[in-house]
Amino acid sequence: MLPVTTLLGGSCSNIREIVAKRTIDKAFRKKYLFTRLSARVLGMLGNGEEKNYLKKVKQFSVAEPPIFIIGFWRSGTTLMHHLMTKNKDFGFIDTYHSVFPNHVLANKWWLKNIAQLLLPEKRPGDNMKLDFNFPQEEEIALGNLQPISFYNFFYFPRDIEDFISESLFFENISEGQLSRWKDAYTRLMNTALINTGGKQFISKNPPNTFRIKILLDMFPDARFIYMYRDVYETIYSFLGFIKGVLQGVKLQEYDLLENKIQLIRLYKLMQETFAKDKHLIPKGQLVEVEYAYFTEHKKEELIRVYAQLGLKGIDKAMPDIEAYLNEIDNYKMSNRQIDNDLIQLINKELGGKFTL
Repeated sequence: MLPVTTLLGGSCSNIREIVAKRTIDKAFRKKYLFTRLSARVLGMLGNGEEKNYLKKVKQFSVAEPPIFIIGFWRSGTTLMHHLMTKNKDFGFIDTYHSVFPNHVLANKWWLKNIAQLLLPEKRPGDNMKLDFNFPQEEEIALGNLQPISFYNFFYFPRDIEDFISESLFFENISEGQLSRWKDAYTRLMNTALINTGGKQFISKNPPNTFRIKILLDMFPDARFIYMYRDVYETIYSFLGFIKGVLQGVKLQEYDLLENKIQLIRLYKLMQETFAKDKHLIPKGQLVEVEYAYFTEHKKEELIRVYAQLGLKGIDKAMPDIEAYLNEIDNYKMSNRQIDNDLIQLINKELGGKFTL
């Protein structure tokens, strides 16, 4: 169990906003206090980032529309993200940036080496190697810049329904709060492009599957890559992944069965939301990729993705893509069997097999 949470990458004022209406269980108060202390120290050391770089980030001009990899967790979004970022024209948020969005340009040279000591060798829930240089999703970073983030439920799992309403559907929040969220997202993108030297931002963030309308309002020409996978494999893998994450960063205990039911219902909610909203995406800006087929035809599917979305540079990126495919060739997914109780629970909550 980590001695801190990933909230340490945000400001103390941001942390106060996140925890204001939440209960921190007694067993985790030391972890929370150490997180707050770490954030305070980093905040004092991070003043240079605000003064010297924030103006540069705000003035940064982005010519190409962003690319959003969406779909339910554990549906192949990580694999797609890693392969797409082999194109050096694509800028991305790396794992360091995802935790420390306030310390990317000025303080990375020293903080990254210290923080690496706290990073697990493998990602919780699977066998994927972790490194601060690897591409990462941006939801934690969003929550460390302002308080609206779905991943705040990692710290407060009993309150997941609140975070679904607030951060996935933007319900019961003010225009000012939404504007602050949008500004934080733009800042993240611009900082990522400066940090990685890319020309076009590529995101992998499953919560964005709920946010298609908002993202199109912000970026009308945005491209979307939607990943999907067998419902049982997806949910089984997702539940294991979330259990591992919560074990490391939670600030409150939770009922395991109730949490399973909430997460299974989240799958259905996401699929229904995507089915309703995908027609909003203009023709030529969405491609859908089936995980099982993708794993057997990676290069062919990448070529199709590039072609359908009008993206450039795959020929130049192909040597790096092939090198990465050779590197992960020996990676083995868990082959544990899904127990019958979980299958029955999934069928009950989804009302029969959900086929999207």
